[in-house]
Amino acid sequence: MNKPVRRGFYVSWLMFASLILMLGYRKVIQASDLADNPQNTRKVFAQMRIERGLILGSDKAEFANNRKEADLFYRVYPTGDLAPQLVGYNNITYGQVGLEHSQNKYLTGTADEVELVNLLDTVMGKEKKGADLRLTINPRVQRTALGELQNLGKRGAVVVLDAKTGAVIAMTSNPTYDPNQLEENWKVLNADPGSPLLNRATQGLYTPGSTFKMITTAAALESGEYTSQSRFRDDKGRTDIFDGFTVQNYQKESFGEHTLEEAFSKSINTTFAQIGDRLGQGKLVEYMQKFGLYEKPPFELPADEMSPSGRYENGELLPSDDPMGRTQVVSMAFGQEQLLVTPLQMALVAQSIANDGRMMKPYVIDSIADYNGTIIKQASPDVWRTPIRPETARTEKDMMVKVVNEGTGRGAKTSKVQIAAKTGTAEVDGRGPNAWFVGFAPADNPKYVIAVVVEDSDAGGGISSPVARETLLAALGL
Repeated sequence: MNKPVRRGFYVSWLMFASLILMLGYRKVIQASDLADNPQNTRKVFAQMRIERGLILGSDKAEFANNRKEADLFYRVYPTGDLAPQLVGYNNITYGQVGLEHSQNKYLTGTADEVELVNLLDTVMGKEKKGADLRLTINPRVQRTALGELQNLGKRGAVVVLDAKTGAVIAMTSNPTYDPNQLEENWKVLNADPGSPLLNRATQGLYTPGSTFKMITTAAALESGEYTSQSRFRDDKGRTDIFDGFTVQNYQKESFGEHTLEEAFSKSINTTFAQIGDRLGQGKLVEYMQKFGLYEKPPFELPADEMSPSGRYENGELLPSDDPMGRTQVVSMAFGQEQLLVTPLQMALVAQSIANDGRMMKPYVIDSIADYNGTIIKQASPDVWRTPIRPETARTEKDMMVKVVNEGTGRGAKTSKVQIAAKTGTAEVDGRGPNAWFVGFAPADNPKYVIAVVVEDSDAGGGISSPVARETLLAALGL
């Protein structure tokens, strides 16, 4: 064999070997990833021959069922635009998102717990069926929360949690969409500046404004340097923290001499700036981490549909130990700077306070049952973190009651139940501020926790408080 022929042979052999290795890698190593890819529409088509499991609300209302045509099952969403960002969709053209994606193995009966039942039935000549998901979502509360946002004509999100267990009672995002009309509206939905496909409750990142003062207050109380009755100097509406950096209150309002409890209820930025300056970056970041910031909360949605809260720069989450200047630390203490959070994260912060310092793992799947009705998986409430001591939680709880009775959350006040809360107004460049309300009820024995954010709005309590009030009343059946 002459030299050119031999060289050509070796090159061809190497190319062939490389091709075999590449195909082997994709078939063996990447097989699982390819199968689980939500954009793998071939997989969706193959699974359309399986009668997919139902997705049910807490009252057994059907969020997702099936329509059979020939030998294929097509997904139908009876509740329409009620919870598509959570439930998701299973579509032959556009793949899967939401619970339809993350729980696909159960819904198609390919999870180990369901496979055995299906195998036995296949031997007996029965068709394969998926398992049903029973959610913790209360459709009535979900509809109330969504309706309140829609009545405002505003973008935003509402999260309602069971204060003791962490179960998600409602998770709404507005604007919304109807997954039954995904095919005909796909281009419009993707071009919509309101981003209806986005789950604002878990993916939306917002400056928390004064709701972050719940974390700053916890750090202050547990530092041993402050109590709820610690007194602050005569407030004139603005203060020089250090040369060249001045902080002012919302609309430059002045409050005179006051306590920490009053600073919390009236949301006095100048006071929290001083506290943040004294505590420093280390202490503030320590409590941010204790409350779960800088990581994604454990939840049943796909990982790419969850955002971690923390400090961001150019869309990227900064490391928790990223050095901060004094100005940044002071601004972060009252919820500004580069700080971004999700509504779910802020609901968890309030849940910790409502639940004597215990932050529960949030969950939305109450149970999974095979098509015979046999429960194969049952949710069990579990503590995720214990960010603060019980006495700290009780002190903050009292302070949050005062917010509703005497402070910025008076719009949530009702004779039917005592609500506790913290409001927030977060400045946004180029448009109106985002309005926050984070709280729980009843204050003396919390049952439900809520986080509301209304985009491009006005002062926090003015527009977000009524949304929270009506949603909490619906959850409590009042």
